[in-house]
Amino acid sequence: MWENSQYYAYTFIPGDFAVYGRMWDLWASDAGVKVAGGTYDAGKTYSSVAYMDTLAMEWDGARMTFVHRALNRVYRNILPTYYKYLGYTPTSRDAKNPTPVTRYGGEKPEFFEYPNGTRIYVNGLDQPNNLLSDFFDAGFVNQCELLPFETWDELTARVSERAGVMPIAQLIGDCNPSTKNHWIRQQAKEKKLEYFALSFLDNPEIVDQSAPGLEAFKREFENNPDPKRLKKIEPYLSDSGLRRVNRLKNLEGLRFKRGFLGVWGSGEDLVFEDFYPETHIVDTTIMPNWPRYLSVDWGYRDAASVIWWAHAPDDRLYAYKEIYKTGLIKPELIQLIKENCDRYDRIRYAAVDSADQDGVEQLRRAGFRVNEPKKDRVAQIQALQKRLKVDDTGQPAIFFLRDRLVHPPDETLKEDYLPTEVVDEFLELSYSEKRTGNPQKDDAETIGEKHGIDGTSYLVRTLEKGSDSIGSGRVIHGSVRMR
Repeated sequence: MWENSQYYAYTFIPGDFAVYGRMWDLWASDAGVKVAGGTYDAGKTYSSVAYMDTLAMEWDGARMTFVHRALNRVYRNILPTYYKYLGYTPTSRDAKNPTPVTRYGGEKPEFFEYPNGTRIYVNGLDQPNNLLSDFFDAGFVNQCELLPFETWDELTARVSERAGVMPIAQLIGDCNPSTKNHWIRQQAKEKKLEYFALSFLDNPEIVDQSAPGLEAFKREFENNPDPKRLKKIEPYLSDSGLRRVNRLKNLEGLRFKRGFLGVWGSGEDLVFEDFYPETHIVDTTIMPNWPRYLSVDWGYRDAASVIWWAHAPDDRLYAYKEIYKTGLIKPELIQLIKENCDRYDRIRYAAVDSADQDGVEQLRRAGFRVNEPKKDRVAQIQALQKRLKVDDTGQPAIFFLRDRLVHPPDETLKEDYLPTEVVDEFLELSYSEKRTGNPQKDDAETIGEKHGIDGTSYLVRTLEKGSDSIGSGRVIHGSVRMR
């Protein structure tokens, strides 16, 4: 890693895991700020937590941190990978048979402690007080492309030699490709961070890294990433690796470019090019007296989307809870909605896809007033595009609270590299490249998931038409009981 230090060989199954390819270059680099990007399924997060564990064991008494944009995402995204890497779930120090790395803080740990006194703290940027008032020797930021640059810049000041143990403080991040002009690309170009582009071909769970000629094939494939060329190395793919590569090959549109090719951007094809996580994803307080609504898009094999909305007096919409899940029949989905309505969720109505009259009727029977907007793909897209634009006050007319999901991210969707929440859809939905020249058809023809986008557009369209008065009934906690 650095002069006078030693590389460690770590495995989750002895002999099966080591650092390969560009991730090895990241480990070997003495740069203080570095980011691992590239294709999906390149082992970026796994190798990053392994890197943090290496540093933790190497430097006695160091202070380190795992970071995500939201604290719950550290528990959901980083810690399961960390436990998989360790090969066990850390116990408390006073457990009957304590593990080598112990945890403090119960099921949602505050930090992990190593035998040499090093600690890795757990931090979310939605609760920044502990993070931004302290100094750390090393930090790992998962999905750093979702952070605004100002936050990353602040983190570089907090992961500093002022922590006092490591001679070169280490801030590392992993990311998926995003827009062409993203700050990660600009910072790398200005040599303010070192960027390492990884590929699924660097992942030893997918490809046998000792395969003859693999390094030469990687270079050839980087220059000409034709999916058909992968047949050449099929004998060296594991059984699960073959399935994972086939999923990547079958991605469409922007997800194919980012997930399989590792390309940043294609902004000209994005439907919602004015959607920016740093602008539209916020931490704020929803006032109890703001009107509340639901948007609903049914699904079973595809994701069902339900979003709770608050409508501020200045006509800005705030998404504050969300269900985005496969495998729920309508009664199960409606029950999940009711379970997550608290005493403040006095829902005025649910904006619902009118094409599914069975679902509409089931919602009504459950006590919800229902609004069925007329479906018009072009008008729906344009209504959302209008709300996403920043106005004269510097604010858009629609926001999404951080960490809205009322359940863990759907594992089936994650496995298939599909969106796990509505903001993922906004970042990925693109216009079809097979455009015919007919403006109406072109503007309606898109590639990508849009379950949450459709539901959101139903609500936006009903509010445009002033449909608060639709239906009858009286508002009760979480629903409307029909007379």
